[in-house]
Amino acid sequence: MARDLAQEQRWRNRMEECGQSGLSIHAWCVQNGLKKTAYHYWARKFKLQEQQEAGDNTFAEVVLPPKSENSTKETASLKAEFSLSYRDYCIGIPNGFDPVTLAELVKVLQKL
Repeated sequence: MARDLAQEQRWRNRMEECGQSGLSIHAWCVQNGLKKTAYHYWARKFKLQEQQEAGDNTFAEVVLPPKSENSTKETASLKAEFSLSYRDYCIGIPNGFDPVTLAELVKVLQKL
């Protein structure tokens, strides 16, 4: 389904008016003859769009080697330029790595 940009703009304007009115969302919707559920639908839709545009929904692929008693030997076999240790994880980072991917990986690990 194609995006209705005019409809989106109407709802952006309505949401701005609501915020400036000083009324609660419920009171503003009643006063303007709009459904509160429609207001919240558009609010969620705009929030998701903003997150997607900001790249908040990007994922980094994480492949962990199987755990073994000799994890030092496994880490050395990766031929990493340097390694990053976090909790129980040790990540080998090769020369020429992608810094954006590494940053995303660190964000994922921080959420664990």
